[in-house]
Amino acid sequence: MGQGMGPQQQGSFMVRASSAIRLTGVMFAVALVTACVQRPAETVAIRTIQPMEAIDANASSAQAMARGAAASDESLPRVDDDGIHTVLALSAGGADGAYGAGVLNGWTRSGNRPHFDVVTGVSTGALMALLAFLGPDYDAELERFYTTQSNDKIYRKRGLDGIFGDSLYDNGPLKSQIEAFVTEDILKKVAAEHARGRRLYVATTNLDAGDLVIWDMGEIAQGTRSDSVLHFQKVLRASAAVPAYFPPVYIKPQRGIQLRQAHVDGGVKAPILVAGFMFPEKKMPKSLFMVINGNTTRLNASVPIKPTLSSIAQKSITEMMRVLQDETVFRDFVISRNVGATFRLTQIPDSIPLTTEGLNFDAPRMRKLYDAGVVAGMKGPANWLKEPPGLGQYERLAAN
Repeated sequence: MGQGMGPQQQGSFMVRASSAIRLTGVMFAVALVTACVQRPAETVAIRTIQPMEAIDANASSAQAMARGAAASDESLPRVDDDGIHTVLALSAGGADGAYGAGVLNGWTRSGNRPHFDVVTGVSTGALMALLAFLGPDYDAELERFYTTQSNDKIYRKRGLDGIFGDSLYDNGPLKSQIEAFVTEDILKKVAAEHARGRRLYVATTNLDAGDLVIWDMGEIAQGTRSDSVLHFQKVLRASAAVPAYFPPVYIKPQRGIQLRQAHVDGGVKAPILVAGFMFPEKKMPKSLFMVINGNTTRLNASVPIKPTLSSIAQKSITEMMRVLQDETVFRDFVISRNVGATFRLTQIPDSIPLTTEGLNFDAPRMRKLYDAGVVAGMKGPANWLKEPPGLGQYERLAAN
């Protein structure tokens, strides 16, 4: 993944160093009873079969773009094409996704928001990516979703049943929200933009194979499955299915195969999604815009750890996730340099205190994050970071 940047950046990762963490003490108990939890027989792993809509992260841009060529009409006019290839990458972050929602709304208000050629999302960023891909007409929906939520609109606690099952929480309320929004009409709009050459990518983690899966959502929208609406909904839900908190989503990799694979939050493998194939190989101006739904701090020492198993494990997992995000951002920065793209990054200001619960959908905090995002969006990428936070001398040389 390239060279790490040390402890400078507080990763949002998954659900913002998430609550994967408050749960840590419970995780040991979960591990002890795991052997008692049997996976449904029809979901036996098919590790080596890639989903039919998955993109190989190592593919060339020509190969990746050619996947949709048969069903696309590249001759359709792009009146919104400004000649600059723009990629928007939205990170994981749980409730802190309110920041990214504000950034997009503020960017629209500035009058300079691009009509992105490629939009990617992981976890909460996947939900946001769909709305960002559909354009400013969905800014009000972004604001509503990220400023009016509460925990009971996202999940329900399962009590002891959760400890002896596949997750602590039932994310049925979130599932209902996704199903209410992702309709056949929405898929038609995504498919139309896909046909014009734009791309929407969402990441999940295939737990059976331990692989990151990059889904071409436009290809799904064009009708690759017998029930494409349901499949589209399941991929979005899987991308936001924080392991142990929410149950895995079981997905058939291809038509005609009855067995299914277990998919969870894409942030397990990559808290933000960028790959070389997302940029055209021909010479042209390119830009990568990265929105991190998390804070950046030089030190993560606001409170001392307690001499307890839960506190020690919590802090350790937080640090591991922060390093993963640091290295992922640096790797993506190097990719942008290699393809000749400008790099711009924005993240939650350090003036807003870190959250200890990434799955706590607290409306006042989310509104504060949203408002901060609006300010950053209105200022525009010219005022964002031009390289990863805290990039050291030797990392900077390696990226050039």
